[in-house]
Amino acid sequence: MQSEAKCDINRVVVELVAACNNSCAHCYNYWQHNSDKANQPRRLERCEVRDLVSKVRDDAPLSTVAISGGEPFLHEELPEIVCDLADDGLNAVVITNGTLLGEARLKRFPTGTAFEVTLFSADADLHNRLAGRVVFDSILDGLVRLERHGGRFVLALVVTRLNAHDVSRTIELGLALGAEGIMLNRVNLSRRCLPLADQIVPDATMLQASLDAAEKTAEKYDISVAVSVPIPPCLVDPQRYRKLSFGWCPRGGSESYYTIGWNSLVRPCNHSSVVLGDLCRETFADIVNSARTTDFWAPEPKECRRCRHPMAKLCRGGCPAAADECYGTRERIDPFVAICGASPPSDSSVSG
Repeated sequence: MQSEAKCDINRVVVELVAACNNSCAHCYNYWQHNSDKANQPRRLERCEVRDLVSKVRDDAPLSTVAISGGEPFLHEELPEIVCDLADDGLNAVVITNGTLLGEARLKRFPTGTAFEVTLFSADADLHNRLAGRVVFDSILDGLVRLERHGGRFVLALVVTRLNAHDVSRTIELGLALGAEGIMLNRVNLSRRCLPLADQIVPDATMLQASLDAAEKTAEKYDISVAVSVPIPPCLVDPQRYRKLSFGWCPRGGSESYYTIGWNSLVRPCNHSSVVLGDLCRETFADIVNSARTTDFWAPEPKECRRCRHPMAKLCRGGCPAAADECYGTRERIDPFVAICGASPPSDSSVSG
């Protein structure tokens, strides 16, 4: 039985493996540049996942576990791990690139399992270019199999400079394949992909056009689109959209998605490489409530301190983890803002 909650976190991300079968240029996973990765198992065993999640539940009203990686389908016991979570009364969401949705594996998942599947474009060549290999047809085949086996999926579309023009067609393809929801995430930067920023980051005009296309498509099909990665209003004003639901970094609040890595280390989110504690040695509540965690979320970018936009307190400079990963400090604004081409916030940054 779950004990009295000592922190108010209701979801976590569990990274099963530090490996992926795709090679996306915009990938931000910290282990891509981690010098300590050699000669380590780099995966969680099934029993470890259950034990770690149980430790979180000792301290928090956990309801949802997002299973990620790397690519979680590279873990041969993924279906059984999802079954364990379901047996324990938890909702599981499998975040996947969709390339390994094979018949035999899908049969082993509980009926109704939720998946978040990445699709970069309705154009096969463009998707394959962004994924780093030829996988478009296998994803479409897999999604057909997924629906046949009672699975559910949300389409995750990462907007880059290369595919910003194809948002509408990609959403329509996802809906045609049975997507129950749409996530539209602009590319997020890390130290690994920062040198490629001029090739992968859309400019402000492209970004706004992609959001306009998503809004128009959402109106056409009467759906809502979740824009999960923060887009500061100095780039595009979220208040102009009715069908797009904009998310902000929860900065340690109840909607935070603390991430448990393949090595049991807890990080602020799946974008950050900062280690807040070791769940094998500390309680989840002690990690979340520690001074180190509080200090991680505290900084406000110096560029944003004079911003008077009505959403300034929600935004606070976009993604703090991206600034930390790219610049080594959370005192600076999300690098996406400057690279995309926005003017710095100021006293006059006020919405009409």
